[in-house]
Amino acid sequence: MDCINLKLRFGSRFKVRYEESYYAERGNRAHGEEPWLMIVHCQYGHICPWGGQTLAACTDNAGRIAKKLERLKFTTMAQDGDDGVNILFHGDHFEEVAQIMRPRRRRRLSASQRENLRRAGEKTRFQAGLRRVTEG
Repeated sequence: MDCINLKLRFGSRFKVRYEESYYAERGNRAHGEEPWLMIVHCQYGHICPWGGQTLAACTDNAGRIAKKLERLKFTTMAQDGDDGVNILFHGDHFEEVAQIMRPRRRRRLSASQRENLRRAGEKTRFQAGLRRVTEG
């Protein structure tokens, strides 16, 4: 069974990256679309696919964030360790879990900000068709 593609489902709002093993196995310039290796980095850990429509919230420690996630009615404990927990939940509950885990948001520029950046780079932008100056 396929897993949730985090980039397609949440990538427009949150930063979706590949986990470390993706680049270790495939090199730094890998370009595969492998949803089971995608993660959403969060302030308190990360969210990743678990299988099917199930996601896992993986915390960085076993403190108050882990306890908040455990208390949610729709979550199930998958792994409990001294260094954090893995809590399972259905993908439809992503928003509730995201409020606790605080995923990193994608940067969004307004039209005026985009125009200001375009104008700022105008002087140094490569322009095709310029003549070479030769000495002599």
